[in-house]
Amino acid sequence: MRGDAKPLVKMLQGADTRFVIPVYQRNYDWRQEQCERLFDDLEGIAREGRASHFFGSIVSKADMDRRVLIDGQQRVTTVFILLAALVAQLEAGNVASESPGRTADRIRRE
Repeated sequence: MRGDAKPLVKMLQGADTRFVIPVYQRNYDWRQEQCERLFDDLEGIAREGRASHFFGSIVSKADMDRRVLIDGQQRVTTVFILLAALVAQLEAGNVASESPGRTADRIRRE
């Protein structure tokens, strides 16, 4: 197996990609504390204008329109939850953006 470092956004791109969690993986069990820590990290990245941040290792295997997550399921799932919440808040007008509708659509598409 060959490992490559790539930005998380590149792995998440593709509205047609399905993420598959193998049955041997544990259930999603992050609590509020872990989610808040990830959110605070992401918020810090945005505030400081950093170009990158070590998100942790994610092991996956691409298979046509599927990506099988072998390791990193908790982080990837939480990022999807945060993105869904961001879209909802943009559409509700609770998050400032130059173009909330366009930003929400872009998150959904990409």
